[in-house]
This record gives sequence, structure tokens and C-alpha cells, in this order.
Amino acid sequence: MKEGIIKQRTNFFLKALSYLDIHTHLRFKSENSIHVASLSMDEILQETTTCDYSCAGIHPWWFEEISQEEIIILKTHIENMAKNGKLWGVGESGLDRLYPEFLDQQKSLLDWHIDLAENYQLPLVLHNVRAGSDFLEILKKRAASVPWLFHDFRGNEELVKSLLKLHPGCYFSFGISLDNSPQIRELLPLIPLENIFLETDNQKHLDIHDIYLRAAEQLHLDLDFLKSQIWRNFQKITRSPQ
Repeated sequence: MKEGIIKQRTNFFLKALSYLDIHTHLRFKSENSIHVASLSMDEILQETTTCDYSCAGIHPWWFEEISQEEIIILKTHIENMAKNGKLWGVGESGLDRLYPEFLDQQKSLLDWHIDLAENYQLPLVLHNVRAGSDFLEILKKRAASVPWLFHDFRGNEELVKSLLKLHPGCYFSFGISLDNSPQIRELLPLIPLENIFLETDNQKHLDIHDIYLRAAEQLHLDLDFLKSQIWRNFQKITRSPQ
């Protein structure tokens, strides 16, 4: 019994010192990094998980590439994966107003992802491009019980406060924007530390270690403290195995 407790504490300590990449489309293994993979269409169709943890969803950009029949097939596979305990989270899904011709389809598909995340009590990974007001309207109409993770967040402090007021389980992830956006660097310290994550997304020239260094510098935090805090955030929103 005592040995088991010591092992659990040791595992937590080691993971807390790892770099957690909450959202990536890249595929690699690292001894000191833990990754949450956003699965590709092919991976979903084969129901193949990858990296340390996996998310599956239908990206709003995919409307340009696939038919309604293919969307139905993807939905079936995603639900199978959720039902069989293969997924850490649902997504990425969301809204992108740079593709207005697909906005109605995006909203309908987002509703499906929200229902799926709620049914299986999994975090929901969200893509948000110029659609902050849309997400606020959704949260005003329906309560959310699962974490909502806005990846590569590009909003402002007002949107953060409004989202957290409607759903305290909202989280905000940052990556390349810490390197190329002064506005996001200024925003980062204004977000509660317990609601922050970091990611690589699909950026190959910046690894997760670089992103942590930029975030720690901007937050005026010790790097190991930041790593430990983000791991605690991850523990808080990760569904415990049944």
C-alpha cells in the first residue's frame, strides 16, 4: 500500500516536471514532454490513437475537403473512440468566421461536438476565429459541465472574463502567438494561471520547450513552477479512468 502511494507521488512529480503540449498536430515522442494529439482524418477513420493522449473531432476547415456523407462516417468513428475510452478529449471543433459560407454547418457540427463531450464527460477543444460572441451566445443558452479549451486563443481580456463568468471551466491555450503577437504577450498575465495551457499546434520551428520559456518570461515565473502548475491544470480537467 505504502509503496503504491510512493509510486503515484513519484509519477506525479516526474510528470509535473515534464512539458505538457495540450494541442498538437505533430507526431513525435519525447522523454521530457507529454503531448495531446489532435487526430487527422485518416487516424480517425482507422480509430488510431497517437502520442500520449488523443482528441478527435471534425475541424471547421474540413468542410472545404469532405462531403456530408464523409462527415457522417467520421462522426461514427469519433463516437466509437469516445465510447471505447480511446479519447482524452473531443475536438478540435469550433467556429471560423473566415469561412462564412460554411458557418451554418459549423454551428450544427459544433452542437454535435458539445453533445458528445457532455455525454462522455470529456474536455472540448475549440477552434475560435473571430467568433467569440458566438461562443458567448452558446454558453448563455446551454450550460456546460465539461472543460472548454480554447486553443491558440487570440481574444482579449474582456472575452476571457465573459467566458469565465458564463463557464468557469474555460481554459485558454497559447503557442506561436507568444512569439509573434505583442497583444497576446500582454494578455497572458491577465488570465488566471489555473486556466492557462501551452501548445505547439502545427508549428515545426517552435517546440514546446521554447513556448514554455517565452511564457515563463512573460509571466515572471520560475520555469519548473510553470510546468508544475500546468500539469496540475491538466490533472484537474482530465477524466479519471473508470
